[in-house]
Amino acid sequence: MNTDNSLSLQLLSSYCWISEDSLNNCKYPESLLNYVDLEVISIKQIPPIKRRRLNGLSKMAMHTSLNCLESLKSNSDEVITVFASQHGELNRTISIISDIINSQDVSPKDFSLSVHNSSLGLFSIFNNNTQPGTSIAAGSNTFGFALLESYNLLKRFPNKKVLLTCFDLKVEPPFDSFLNRVEPSYSLSLLLSIDDNLAQHGYNISFSFQRSEVPLQASMPLPLAFLQFLHSNAPSEQLKSNNTYWEFAKNAL
Repeated sequence: MNTDNSLSLQLLSSYCWISEDSLNNCKYPESLLNYVDLEVISIKQIPPIKRRRLNGLSKMAMHTSLNCLESLKSNSDEVITVFASQHGELNRTISIISDIINSQDVSPKDFSLSVHNSSLGLFSIFNNNTQPGTSIAAGSNTFGFALLESYNLLKRFPNKKVLLTCFDLKVEPPFDSFLNRVEPSYSLSLLLSIDDNLAQHGYNISFSFQRSEVPLQASMPLPLAFLQFLHSNAPSEQLKSNNTYWEFAKNAL
């Protein structure tokens, strides 16, 4: 790994959830699934009247975000947020278009929450969070560039923590035919910092990336591959998206 070009930050806590129902045809190793929440989501931190506004995508993001923060007793209204999703509300958009084609009324809720940053907006509203927030979509590199955005925000606000949540629903027909592999519904949240005073346990994470001149084939989404590396014994590993090599290294704080 070329450390001259690498960027470093501190990973304070992490939390990952995967929908067990969507794992069919996804042959993920136990070395990953042992560190994943597979239970049915229950967001008890949010009042029921507000929970009704959450759909599958925003519910996943809220679930892992709040649990990641709770593990370190971090306040949800004080963190900077980076929410990253490759496909966003694609399935909701498919439903809206289907209703229009079939001359059906479009659900006002579906229409208002079909924008890419709706999950980030709901997290901010429900947690009274007025800190900066960014919504990221960058194809198969979404997680990597979300890390880069988190690093940039921490350099600008070095005394803050950044909550990075990368999440996607299993893509439904007809757009699932455009994917080169079956991907489950998942959400991964990381609490990040560059302030040594905030780092009590966790990992120092370094990363760099290089574009590939030829198409690449990855066995799983980049955030899940990163989680598997995080809990492995390997000090460094090269991961890949569809077009980029990502180099990661870690050491315990």
